[in-house]
Amino acid sequence: MEDFEFVALSPLTKKLLDRIRQTSASELPVLVLGDVGTGKSFIGRIFHDLSREKFPGFQFVDFGLAESDAESNEIFSSMEGKEGFLIVVENFSKLAPNSQVQLLQKIRSEKGKNRYILAESPLLGEKVRQGILQESLFIEIQTLQVQLPSLRERKEDIPSFVRKFLDEIGKRYNRKTIKVSEKLGHFLLEYDYPGNLHQLKNLLEGMVSMHNSKTLDTKHLPPELFSTRYTQGNGLEVRTGIPLKDYEREIIRKNLILVNGNREKAARILGISERTIYRKITEFELFDSNDGKTLPPS
Repeated sequence: MEDFEFVALSPLTKKLLDRIRQTSASELPVLVLGDVGTGKSFIGRIFHDLSREKFPGFQFVDFGLAESDAESNEIFSSMEGKEGFLIVVENFSKLAPNSQVQLLQKIRSEKGKNRYILAESPLLGEKVRQGILQESLFIEIQTLQVQLPSLRERKEDIPSFVRKFLDEIGKRYNRKTIKVSEKLGHFLLEYDYPGNLHQLKNLLEGMVSMHNSKTLDTKHLPPELFSTRYTQGNGLEVRTGIPLKDYEREIIRKNLILVNGNREKAARILGISERTIYRKITEFELFDSNDGKTLPPS
């Protein structure tokens, strides 16, 4: 692939890349399913890169941007007269029923002339049952499917994405070689990413734009990030015969390390008040000797 680097270090994404290569030789439509931010439009670009010889043209349309039937018709008009194109269609389930039939007819009539990559959320079967998506359209496009994993399912790929995104962001902001600290690297590996790749890229760009630092750290993370949940991959080993107090101490200690000692952020993650975490820090002697004077009275 010339223009698009596909990060595939995790077992899931290696299988995904094999699946894309296998289906790229066909002329059948491909149904790409993935949550928000998993890179559905990027996968369309990869399909095009693998099939340029047969489909040199490329078009991306997003019916989710249409706020009326008239705007949907404008998008359809932009798709007319194409030949030798790979056309990525996103959010087609938001079309009105008659427009979905129109899309079905286009896919059928243009087979061999153009190839369609149709990207949607994973819940298409439910949308068919609810009458939101035409069953005939679903049947037509479901033969070849590509399922995109969430970012939390492909954690082995995260360090490569961080380097890739920071390189792109650094060029835009005219910043040379931006790095991440060990603590931030650990956080980025363990965060849950409800917004997937899109969220990771926005998070890094926000930190770069707000902090003129060569090495990003957990102290540069936006406070609002801690109102969302994350998963702690390694976790604590639960064994019998261990007092609950010891587990509580270790949980608080690990979260303080994660947020570079920021007690307010740690309290948000743990779902407790700042006063409670101050009391626990004192009880478990988790503060630095030089920092003890900053603790409020109990």
